[in-house]
Amino acid sequence: MRTLLENNKRGALELSIGTIVVIVIGMSMLVLGLVLVKTIFSGSIKSVDTLNEGVLNEITTLFDDTAGNILIKLGSTNIAKIKPGEGFKVAIGAQHPDGELITSTNLKYGITLSSEVGDNCVSILGQRKTEDLFKTPLNTKNNEFGRRQGSVAASLIEIVIPVGTAVCTQKINVELYVEGAAESNDADFFILEVVKKGIF
Repeated sequence: MRTLLENNKRGALELSIGTIVVIVIGMSMLVLGLVLVKTIFSGSIKSVDTLNEGVLNEITTLFDDTAGNILIKLGSTNIAKIKPGEGFKVAIGAQHPDGELITSTNLKYGITLSSEVGDNCVSILGQRKTEDLFKTPLNTKNNEFGRRQGSVAASLIEIVIPVGTAVCTQKINVELYVEGAAESNDADFFILEVVKKGIF
């Protein structure tokens, strides 16, 4: 009778250890899956912290595949997804339309909020609060490029979303100005998307 009882206890213990191992392996797979999903969805919308030689070289290479004189380094979607309480830097690049050497005066850029009417950040937050999200000056044609190398230049547009900012989307226009020109020589845009603060 004792041996039967001892065998039942040993079987129960082996079942418990097996169950724990399965749970640990399952949790590990779940965590790895979540990390993979986060990496896939955030890969092309990364913030650029500094304009170093590598970023400038990458922008120069991208101009080989681009027809225009200005580009925004946000991947194919041109969307900057930012959570409240975080900052983000959007890298932009430009090349002189005439292939000239870029100086601090002969090529500048400007950024403006799109005037398209709709359910955007301007309508949700108001014009002033939306403009306050940007550390880089808006509504000017005189923003200088932070790095220049020959006929290619790059700069960072800095955005900071305060905690408590409502979820919204805003189109941002980026325009290129050559010295002496009254109108912009080239333009592009990106989408600022304030998203909910989540797990990641």
